[in-house]
Amino acid sequence: MPQTKKRRFGDWGEEQAVLFLLQKGYHIIERNYRIRSGEIDIIARHAKPHFGGTLCFIEVKTRQHAKEKGTAEWATGAEKRKRIFRTARHYCMQHTIDIDRTPIQFEQVSVYVSSQGRTLCVLLVLPLDEKKEYGGR
Repeated sequence: MPQTKKRRFGDWGEEQAVLFLLQKGYHIIERNYRIRSGEIDIIARHAKPHFGGTLCFIEVKTRQHAKEKGTAEWATGAEKRKRIFRTARHYCMQHTIDIDRTPIQFEQVSVYVSSQGRTLCVLLVLPLDEKKEYGGR
C-alpha cells in the first residue's frame, strides 16, 4: 500500500525527532511500538547519569509553517495520553519493567518545518498524574 503524503511527512518528522533526541543524550530503544489499542512513536532512555536512566515514552507531532506554531503542543489530548499510558504499561509488562521502581516520563517532541525548510524541535513533558493516569500505585 503506498504511503500518503501526510504519512511520509509524519515519518520524516519522527526521524527529525530521533536525531534531536540523540543530540540531547537519549538512547533510542524502540520506534513505533504498537499494540491493538495504541502506539508509542519512540521509546528511549536518558543516557545522562543525572536523569537516572529515566524510561521515556515519546509522542511526535509534526507541523508545517510558523502559522501552525503552538498547535502541536496541544495536539495530544487526554484520550490520546490515556492510550499512550496504556500502551506504555503493556510495554513495561511485556519487558518485565517494574513501574514502581523505574523512573518513567511521558514526553512529546513537536517538530516544525518552516516554508524555507528549516526545522525546529521542541521537547516537552506531557502533563499527567503518573500514579493515577498511568496505573502505578
